[in-house]
Amino acid sequence: MTRPRLALVALVAAVAALAAGCSAFTPYAAKVDGDTITERELRRELNAIKNNKDFLRRIDEGLTSNGGEQVLGAGADTFNSTFVAALLNRRIRFALIHEEVLRRKLQVTDDIRKETQAQLEKSYGGSAFRKFPKSYRDELIEVFSEDTVLRKALPGGQVSDADVAKFYEDNKAVFDRTCVRHILVADEAAAKAIKARLDGGEDFAAIAKAESTDNQVSGGSARKGGDLGCVAKNTLVPEFEAVMDTLQPGQISGPVQSKFGWHIIQVLSRKTVSLEEAAPDIRQYLAGQQTDPVGAYLMRALDKAKITVNPRYGAFQRGESPGVKAPKELEAASTTSVPLPSP
Repeated sequence: MTRPRLALVALVAAVAALAAGCSAFTPYAAKVDGDTITERELRRELNAIKNNKDFLRRIDEGLTSNGGEQVLGAGADTFNSTFVAALLNRRIRFALIHEEVLRRKLQVTDDIRKETQAQLEKSYGGSAFRKFPKSYRDELIEVFSEDTVLRKALPGGQVSDADVAKFYEDNKAVFDRTCVRHILVADEAAAKAIKARLDGGEDFAAIAKAESTDNQVSGGSARKGGDLGCVAKNTLVPEFEAVMDTLQPGQISGPVQSKFGWHIIQVLSRKTVSLEEAAPDIRQYLAGQQTDPVGAYLMRALDKAKITVNPRYGAFQRGESPGVKAPKELEAASTTSVPLPSP
């Protein structure tokens, strides 16, 4: 083989080796048990947030109302370092969740993705969520779906149908409803006059629309013919409920005084919310009473994991509240801004 030919082979080999090892030189934002969260990934997320004006405005309103600082930094293409640290914290946690999902060989189904997307649209605001790039929306759906499947797999991570049914049976009275309407006036004389008109056969709804002063209480029932809907126990003022509970469906009370004025009350019907109707609210309530299984897993995982953070974003600190601490938190200095990472 001639010398030029040997030189060409060596050059090709060198290029191939460089390409193979390229990922080793990719700037990192954090490393979690050997897996890398790259600056490019972080940049993509920051850009998605920066370019979604509706979502950015919602975050800023929430942060500033609680004494925090807005997301964008003081300079061009910069972000508040505390916000970047929080975002990186979330990515580290999702990386650990992903590890456990793979270890347990859990599967994310299309049904879970659809359910997660609906929850994200509600949480982020439907229009704001849809303004993210599709690739970022898909990423959020996937990582939060993995959170869901792990939550269901961990002990205490799922409220069973039996748990829901037991709560329903043990608290049956909670699901009783009284469908009721009323006419509210300022004084007893007016209430007595209206009761006389009703006893004479006049239409309850028509009088309520014309005479009731309830334009604010309970959502303004006057325009709805006095209808307050089907209410649970302890929803209305005590004086009102005490009389309401004594009435049979169709029966009309005499004048009843409360802090709002004088009421004429009619019970329309009584019913009990079915287990099927009540199940979603019961499930949500019971889930809120449980210790968060994913949170408990993450506390253990964060304590054991090998985590390295690029110093430009701060440092990972362990302890009771493990996580990335932004440079300004570490130095107790004034607000710092993190430049948008290079592509």
